[in-house]
Amino acid sequence: MHDPCKRRLSYSPSVWPPQAASPPTTFTIDFLRQMKQTVQLALRELLDPSLVVVRTASLGGGCISQAMRVEIDPHSCSMSGNKTSGKKSIPATVFLKRNKPGFLPNFQCEHNGLIALAHSDWIKIPQPIAIGVSQQSSWLVTEWVCSSDFTSDGLSANEFYSRFGASLAKMHRATAGTRIGFSEDNFLGTTRQINTRNTENWIDFVAENRIGFQLRWAVDQNLADASLKQDCETILRGLDRLLEGRRGETSLLHGDLWSGNYLCGRDGEVVFIDPAVYHGCHEAEFGMIKLFGSCPESFYIAYQQTWPSDDWMSDGWQRRTNVYVLYHLLNHMNMFGRGYAGQCRRLASELAGVL
Repeated sequence: MHDPCKRRLSYSPSVWPPQAASPPTTFTIDFLRQMKQTVQLALRELLDPSLVVVRTASLGGGCISQAMRVEIDPHSCSMSGNKTSGKKSIPATVFLKRNKPGFLPNFQCEHNGLIALAHSDWIKIPQPIAIGVSQQSSWLVTEWVCSSDFTSDGLSANEFYSRFGASLAKMHRATAGTRIGFSEDNFLGTTRQINTRNTENWIDFVAENRIGFQLRWAVDQNLADASLKQDCETILRGLDRLLEGRRGETSLLHGDLWSGNYLCGRDGEVVFIDPAVYHGCHEAEFGMIKLFGSCPESFYIAYQQTWPSDDWMSDGWQRRTNVYVLYHLLNHMNMFGRGYAGQCRRLASELAGVL
């Protein structure tokens, strides 16, 4: 989900820690000390009772959860580097997300989604380390990924996006099959995303679990006016025609692949974060990419060269991917309000006009 408050979580070790523009106030110092103590108590409960936190730093992780980078004393953990304990070593630097205790199911789904992407073997992800509730908060702990801009690695933007497009195509091709949905419902932002019903047929899945779900929610919130409701109902009735011409197989999808959910790793490879995974038509991945992905032509060229399609970027491809753009637009309207209503109406009217 596109989060209007979210910034890329990227800090170069060469400029760590960030320099303050002015001397910290007593309030700031007390707040940082309290945050460090809270994080240490939580990580001791979740990871290792002897763990010592050296430094914490809040990051621009968006409006949904508090995000932070945490440095740990590597000599303080009884399990760190212990090859005989059967436990994984705790990295010296980790990434944390924090939210209310009731947010734990969302973190669990994010954890499971990262694991699913990792199993595809084609996309790098921050390795999940722990999830749980501690200190009256829920927590997700993952590996800290050192990300960078393109130029620091000697890459041009086109080179990075070519790697991105090829890697995504390889993941979609490697996971191609007949499966629809996922083993659990998960979350698109804070919206529950239904993956466990209507999984026998892709048209039914999209109609009920994607467009239909969002339309019903929009009507319940009085966000869908008569014209939007009528056009969406027309789309639902004609969905088989709108999605005609797609590939028959389905693939594992990131599910929320806007520009804030992929990074350029230190090695120049793409890193996926914050997934909302499920198995579906690979064209569904392009809904969020087209809406907020900011991918140049080199991305699309590399994808097509890696997994060719006869009607790539054709009018039919544009029409089908716009169905998935509508899904994400409706979700944004439902989450953030009427500011997205105009875009929803225009796209729904365009798609309904085809039928």
